[in-house]
Amino acid sequence: MKHVFVGAGVVGLLSGGLVVASGGSAMAKSDLTLSAAHKVIHRGQPLHLAGSVGDDAGLRRTRFCLQVRDAGHWSQLGKCVEPYRADGWTAVFGFDTRLLTRGKYSFRAVGVGLRHKKHVIYGPSPTVHVTVR
Repeated sequence: MKHVFVGAGVVGLLSGGLVVASGGSAMAKSDLTLSAAHKVIHRGQPLHLAGSVGDDAGLRRTRFCLQVRDAGHWSQLGKCVEPYRADGWTAVFGFDTRLLTRGKYSFRAVGVGLRHKKHVIYGPSPTVHVTVR
């Protein structure tokens, strides 16, 4: 979960007295989630991953990318998708993939800008683990 802290403070000295003024602080929060329809699947079986994002400061235009952990680093799997349902505060998106090799996989989602995939706006989501038999 990302947190953004916005605050202002002023300290001054007037006529030998100390004056402290502080603006109110606000916390803008966003939350990105990802879940798998099944935690254990058979090789070649379709896997559906569903995600959602919420932003109490207003949702930004974003595409969502699925990443898989491979050899110690995260790499993108397939194309980034736009949400299939969105309002001003939340969005829902999904990924469908097939895993052809047995093993344990770790997935996460990131929300990126429309123009630049390297500009992460939301995420990464918590990791989702799937076993392929």
